[in-house]
Formats: sequence, C-alpha cells, structure tokens
Amino acid sequence: MMSYREGTLLGEDIEELHAMRVASRRLRSAMDAFAAAFPERSFRRKLKLVKSVTDTLGAARDLDVAIDRLTGLLGEVAHDERPGLEGLIARYRENRAAEARNIEALFRRLDEDDVDRTFVRYVEKHTGITVKRLAPRPPGAE
Repeated sequence: MMSYREGTLLGEDIEELHAMRVASRRLRSAMDAFAAAFPERSFRRKLKLVKSVTDTLGAARDLDVAIDRLTGLLGEVAHDERPGLEGLIARYRENRAAEARNIEALFRRLDEDDVDRTFVRYVEKHTGITVKRLAPRPPGAE
C-alpha cells in the first residue's frame, strides 16, 4: 500500500492514488480474513487506521474521477453550457486541493506514528511471518 505514497502525494497521476486506495482495500480484506491471528483490541486499532487511509483516499478519488470525466465532456457540450460545466470543474478542483491537504496530514500522522515499520513488526510478532518471507511487491513489479 505504502509503495504508492510518493505518487499519491505528488498528485500528478490519478492512478497512483487509485492504486493506493485499492491496495488499502485489499489490506483491509486480508486483515478481516486473518483477524483471529491477532489480539482483538490492538487489531481493531490497526484496522481502524487502514480504514482511515481508505476513507481519506476515497474522497480524493471520487473528485479525481469526476474532474476527469467532466473535463472530457467539455468538448461535447453546447457553447452556452460550457461556463456551468467549467464552474463545476473549478469547484471540484478546489475541493480536490483540500483533499490533497487531508492526504498530506494523514501521511504526516502515519509518519509520526512510524506506522509503516510498526505495522510490519506487529504482523511479525503475532504471526511469526516476516515481510522478507512474504516478499511484497507492487502490482506489475518483477
């Protein structure tokens, strides 16, 4: 999931954020499937954290998709309808900029709590399986 961090923060390619959100949803599914391997109380906190990543990215993703689709429609609408559509796109871009700040704040919190490292240690502690053994790779990596 965190392998998409830099691309998500840059915001230049909406697919980076999408890939990170999909990865967070897959992580949540895996966590649900293996919940019994972890202490309930601490596990709920970890699951809540991953859910916050999914939710924060979801709001931005919805705006990315809307902006992309509406921008694609600009060439298809009548000339007198363009100002309304352009205004809507501008408002969505403002909202997306606010979501970018929310994403930055989320990553700051994740960094402050050293979530990337502590999550790995948590899984290793309760399962005995190391990240090295799992050898995770982003999709498409060889």
